[in-house]
Amino acid sequence: MRVDLLECQRPEHRDRGMITGPDGRGYARHGTRTGRRAGDELVAAGVPIVLDLYGHGQLEWFDAEDARTAWTEARPFVTTAEPTSRQLAKHVMWTAGTWLSEDEGPLLYLTGRC
Repeated sequence: MRVDLLECQRPEHRDRGMITGPDGRGYARHGTRTGRRAGDELVAAGVPIVLDLYGHGQLEWFDAEDARTAWTEARPFVTTAEPTSRQLAKHVMWTAGTWLSEDEGPLLYLTGRC
């Protein structure tokens, strides 16, 4: 399932630096950046993905098969370091992080830069 999250963000979550999932649960950042191998494990376990492309108005939720497809497309461009200008000139680069819901359900959150 693919869902545009821009319309379902709750003010009480936004004010606390959280995002709202399509089910209304709030998710907050947990820990540091997540690498490709850890991302592989999360996606294999069925964890949903959010793609946040800052400045382009993209905040999309993917789960099930759509999450696997989104991860396969983004994975080669995931980095744990700041992307270089050379990388950014060629493709959108993503940093990944693990976010947790209020009931500890994980989410793989990818922030894109171009």
